[in-house]
Amino acid sequence: MILNSAQIAFTVLCIVFGSAMLGMLISRRLPDHHLSAEAKATVSVSIAVVGTMTALVIGFLISNANAAFNARNATVSLLSSNVSQLDTLLRRYGPEADPIRENLQRFAALKFEDLFAEDPTGKHKVDNPATAKVFDEVEDRIVALKPTDDRQKWLIGEALRLATAVRTARAQLVQQNVNTLPLPFVGVVALWLIIIYGSFGVFAPRNATTVVALLFSVVAVSMAIKLVLDLDNPFDRGIRVTPPPIRISAEPLRQVLETLRQ
Repeated sequence: MILNSAQIAFTVLCIVFGSAMLGMLISRRLPDHHLSAEAKATVSVSIAVVGTMTALVIGFLISNANAAFNARNATVSLLSSNVSQLDTLLRRYGPEADPIRENLQRFAALKFEDLFAEDPTGKHKVDNPATAKVFDEVEDRIVALKPTDDRQKWLIGEALRLATAVRTARAQLVQQNVNTLPLPFVGVVALWLIIIYGSFGVFAPRNATTVVALLFSVVAVSMAIKLVLDLDNPFDRGIRVTPPPIRISAEPLRQVLETLRQ
């Protein structure tokens, strides 16, 4: 079973918070000299090193995932812009290009469905062969056009250039649709957090205020992990929870589709 970001973050929350509670239980059985000020100072310094390393790694993961997210968002915007410009050129060509525009509209609708429509399986088809075939027909029909003057020749040349740009943007989306964050890496970070919060639990006062403070802290860290996973999988419905998830904006492609339908 493949876990989505909310399930992974909740699992990390439970395990890490459980380590803090386990630390509190262990502290009751430890001899007093194990809980002395000297022991506490030594453990605090050691855990501070692990905590600093963990904070740096989580910050790096957020930065890396955000860069990947922005790249995919930019590619979707570029794809939408190229489709819109291609439709404009075909409209200028004349009535002979109307069937091609209908195919282009169908391609835009299918691409929108692939990337942004609700999918019960929780996955979106970034690389859908059926959608690619429709665009192949668009290119083939552009090549088959028979221009009657220099103006139409120029329009065909520009249309083919934009068609190539659309194909390039599609290929970029496919290449970018990979997880930049291996889940074993998340497991290592979770292990560090278990060590950190387990040590917190050993030396923390056993009262409700301390437990609530630890819980809020673990929730914040778990949400940071969820943020990284959301940014790394912006097309998947599996990351959609409340509050609303981070997703690639569908507006550029939606606006183009509405324009083509007019």
